Amino acid sequence: MTSRRQFVRIGFAGAVVAFGAPFGQLAFRPPITSLYKVVFDTRFPISVGFARKWASRGIPTHGITGDITALWYHDLYFRWKHGPAAIAGMTTRESLFCLDLLARDAGLRVTGRQELAQGLVSWTIGAPNGSDLVTLSS
Repeated sequence: MTSRRQFVRIGFAGAVVAFGAPFGQLAFRPPITSLYKVVFDTRFPISVGFARKWASRGIPTHGITGDITALWYHDLYFRWKHGPAAIAGMTTRESLFCLDLLARDAGLRVTGRQELAQGLVSWTIGAPNGSDLVTLSS
């Protein structure tokens, strides 16, 4: 059974995605020029909506189904070998955990994290010195 707190979180997260955080700086809205890619989990409609929003702004997106292996082996490994590149996403905690560990080898870290409903996390990974800091504001 869904608790009142869970219901409010789900409704709030849906409003944030649907209306682009009309209540201020409530959702991750990274600057468009600083992102290499947006990662999303195709199993969750809220995550798909998040990716569509960024794709409409010209940011490349990559869908996963909880497993980041293909993204790592075919994309991020080679990109991060050439230098740091900030990414953002909306995935499960487990997927973010794996990406965070892999990003450390490239000198990157999680620079923003926001827990959402359904076990999802909205996050950013970038340089720890803030040179490519992805902020909460647009």
